Amino acid sequence: MFTIVNTEKGTLHVEPSRPSWKGSNYKSQAAAKAGITRTIKFYENAVADVEKVVAEGKPEYHSRWYNFYREAFPATEDEPLGRDMLNVADRLEVVALDDYVEPQITRTGRSPYNGNEITVTIGINSIGTHMDPLCESHYTR
Repeated sequence: MFTIVNTEKGTLHVEPSRPSWKGSNYKSQAAAKAGITRTIKFYENAVADVEKVVAEGKPEYHSRWYNFYREAFPATEDEPLGRDMLNVADRLEVVALDDYVEPQITRTGRSPYNGNEITVTIGINSIGTHMDPLCESHYTR
């Protein structure tokens, strides 16, 4: 089994066009490399669709790909959501699942459950999910 890792952050990469129930694991290295190619093409399609809508004289946000278009370019003061996904191939690497070690992060914050201050060490891929004790959904499941 193989997975795609973002070498800048150490996080697992999930294709934007891949259904969530499929996860981020691939049976072969070639399949994972194809996943990187699909990611790049996905964001190129988003940019092309928004450019087509703008050429028709409509605002950018009339495109159904607008949110992905905003992620496609680097973050700026005007566009804080930018993630530079068009040039992502340099930052993604195919790794055997057994060789991947998830980075751990220690955070301190207020618990949404009772308001007490807590310190938590959690995997970088679990931040903001229902597994994060500093996230309200942890207590509502």
